[in-house]
Amino acid sequence: MGRPKRIERFKITAFRNSSGTKSWRVTGTKGDRSRVRENFKDQGAAFDRKAELDSESVGLNSERTLKKTYLSPEQISDVEAAVKAAPGHSIARITAHYLQVQTQAAAVGIGLDQALRFVETHYRPESTEISLLNARDKFIASRSTLRPKSILFYKNTTKHLLTLGPNRPVHSVSVSDLEQLIGGFTNVNTQRAHRRGFAVFFGWAVRHHYCGENPCSRLDRVPQDTSRISILSLEEVKRLLTAATRYANAVLAAPVAIALFAGLRPSEIEDLQPSEVKLDRIRVLGGKRRNVKRVPPIPPNLAEWLLEYPFRGAPTGRRYKFKVIKEATKAKRWVQDILRHISITYQAERDQNDALTAFNNGTSVRMINQHYRDVIDNPELVNEYWNITPASLKQENLEVDIPERKQVNWPSDACLAKLVQEKPLTQIAKEIHVSDVAVRKRCLRRSIPIPFSHVRTSA
Repeated sequence: MGRPKRIERFKITAFRNSSGTKSWRVTGTKGDRSRVRENFKDQGAAFDRKAELDSESVGLNSERTLKKTYLSPEQISDVEAAVKAAPGHSIARITAHYLQVQTQAAAVGIGLDQALRFVETHYRPESTEISLLNARDKFIASRSTLRPKSILFYKNTTKHLLTLGPNRPVHSVSVSDLEQLIGGFTNVNTQRAHRRGFAVFFGWAVRHHYCGENPCSRLDRVPQDTSRISILSLEEVKRLLTAATRYANAVLAAPVAIALFAGLRPSEIEDLQPSEVKLDRIRVLGGKRRNVKRVPPIPPNLAEWLLEYPFRGAPTGRRYKFKVIKEATKAKRWVQDILRHISITYQAERDQNDALTAFNNGTSVRMINQHYRDVIDNPELVNEYWNITPASLKQENLEVDIPERKQVNWPSDACLAKLVQEKPLTQIAKEIHVSDVAVRKRCLRRSIPIPFSHVRTSA
């Protein structure tokens, strides 16, 4: 049996135009009896159209028919993969948006991957916007369990942040803002202290979702102060101890001796309990560095000081009292923690063992090498320092200027209560030879009522 005759519904016929050019015509009849007569300047286009019409006539999907394109096979594969990866989306719109975002990222010098990593690191959808002023108040309130001196430190350091604008949001503070604030201080130690205070504040802000990151983590490190420390001369040390023994019933004699001969910090002396002062050592458990526990030994001369002036705890009003005996030294230069610096300096020269000195004083060998090396040139001063005792000072009988404490002859409480009702506080103060503030404090301590008119007038 022969092959059935193939029926072609459409055919291509070449013809020449009147202008002399050649064209191709596709003619035929569709399944719905409609006639097709289309001319093409390109033979390939005519064959593509004929193939499309043949497919339609046998019921094939026209979307699967061959199309003429200028794309390479590799490009066609990429387009097909993109269409499958983003069904229902316009590949052209996706490409245009991608190129636009890429251009924006390139304008600031980063790539899209870097931009996304930055967003992932810094974006916090749960962040709460808060001003520097309100955040500082909450931060200081959260430090209420710390030592008063530590609270004052954070108040002073964070106060400088308000110069950026009290209503400025916390999350808007940049690294350059902090660099400008810290750079305003000329002293290296001051710069380091404020950098530490800022770091604690912004660390707290990150934990409370007020900002995405701690900008201090990207600050350059402040260089360490490698200068040698400043200490008092031996004559000034003796005047300080003499003043401590002669002022206010010698309540500062033991604290000053412990600072000079055992190297305790002021905060450690404030927290020191009498039970922690043993015969041969001191157990240091408090202070601002509570995590560093140490037991410095008591040298022989300090043992004599504590025998004559037992340590009974840090006295009340110690800051004012210490200011008085400090002026008695007539020192031209006085730096913070100078008594501890003196002690470590003389310990380093006495022991000739940096590791031992650092261990006893709760510091590092690096600090000893940076600040306390070769401060004292005369070795005889070292022996003289460690032989300073109460007896040796009494023999020298140094002259020190100690202000005499004025004795106030206060009237009885009943008499004072009557005077307060009859006279203004200023007049009472003149009669007793004190200030009106002293009269007011006396009345408060003795629970003596003060008329409201007197309070308003004195204020």
